[in-house]
Amino acid sequence: MKCPFCDTSGKLIKKGTCPHSSLPRLKCQACDTTFTAKTLYPRNKTQKKVEKACLNCGKHTINPKYCCVSCASSHTNRIYKKKIGSPKFCKNCQNPIARRRTFCDTCNPNKVDWMKRTIADVKATAKYQLTAQIRSRARYVYSRSHLPEVCFICGYDKHVEICHVRAINDFPNDTPVAIVNDLANLVALCPNCHWEFDNGLLTL
Repeated sequence: MKCPFCDTSGKLIKKGTCPHSSLPRLKCQACDTTFTAKTLYPRNKTQKKVEKACLNCGKHTINPKYCCVSCASSHTNRIYKKKIGSPKFCKNCQNPIARRRTFCDTCNPNKVDWMKRTIADVKATAKYQLTAQIRSRARYVYSRSHLPEVCFICGYDKHVEICHVRAINDFPNDTPVAIVNDLANLVALCPNCHWEFDNGLLTL
């Protein structure tokens, strides 16, 4: 074997193994260089990669089949089409429903009628933050109304909070939640304007 550094043959001796790669280490007596056996047989980096046509767009590429991930997904989706499952029906009334559901909106036993559920009912079932469920419902009602989510006072649109014009505690406990969360009683405010409104520094 020849030394890859000084090209001298017949003067290589073993010097144990490399602690990092566990490969045998060799030392050349002529140039006093220590190296691993991997240096004698390097990977062939001169082999050229053959260009092929992309199976989707026909563009020349050195990749095995496709030129990019987009072409790979487009071509695969055309070959293997998504399976369309059979329609699903409500367990109770047999009306067609979405696949991940069991009951329709009419038969759903977990559906809450917010015109019948009062503030007292919400507070009785809440373990803490008695009005959190009412405020969460207010955000849902406002988002479904497709009203602009910008501050009603200053026009700030990065982050807004849904505020009750008439406070929840100002309603009697027998008031339905749907009345408390009526769109006429909801307004979008930025955190600063919301704090000013709650502390009496701002009027709507």
